Amino acid sequence: MLLALDTSTSWASVALFDGRDVLAEETWQAQRRQGDELFPAIERILVNTRTAFSAVTRVAVATGPGSFTGLRVAIAAGQGIARGSGAALVGVSTLDVLAYPHALSKQRTCPLLPAGRDIYYAAFYQERNRRWLRRSPLMVATLPEICRQIGTHTLFVGEIGPETESTLRDLLGPKALFAPPASRMRRAGYLAELGWKELETRTQVKMSEIEPLYVRQPSIRVSFDQTFAAPPADERALGLPKRS
Repeated sequence: MLLALDTSTSWASVALFDGRDVLAEETWQAQRRQGDELFPAIERILVNTRTAFSAVTRVAVATGPGSFTGLRVAIAAGQGIARGSGAALVGVSTLDVLAYPHALSKQRTCPLLPAGRDIYYAAFYQERNRRWLRRSPLMVATLPEICRQIGTHTLFVGEIGPETESTLRDLLGPKALFAPPASRMRRAGYLAELGWKELETRTQVKMSEIEPLYVRQPSIRVSFDQTFAAPPADERALGLPKRS
């Protein structure tokens, strides 16, 4: 069994995954109460699925970007569980989790998370050679800065309020596409799938190496509007199975 923990922002989510099915999942608006509410949520899904804590042999945690305090809640909990039970531990980028469920749309996808003061965390994802990839660096930038990198229809997902959606429509017009609100939500079930795939294909990292991902202001002068001649160095495949 794999337990997935995500407290990256004011939204929190927990899921239990057996390698094939999400057996239970809870997603809620925690505000700043992640530390108080995480372990009760874990207990509820274990009780509801009649799963013993000892049956959890893998743990996946969302590593950010996100809230400084929020990120540390899930990571510390995951490290504590792994240390106590010997469970394998893996970290997955929060933006990867947001983009993952939209892979089959084949749309260029841009997950957004608020970073404060009209700044957002973002990245671009797109299918290439039948593989769903992160096609840009992780960015922290204003909406106009992000939109200057966009020259084609782009699906926006993540924590997008009405004002953010309106601004994106003003900046991009019909190029700005939006997933339905329910599918924008960050769910630990997707984190669980990604974490399971990661642990199936790589050696477990040391617990001390799983740390919050804090993104610094990068240069975003590189254009992502053109055809990609070669994958950038930091491009990351998200483990989606190849389709025949």
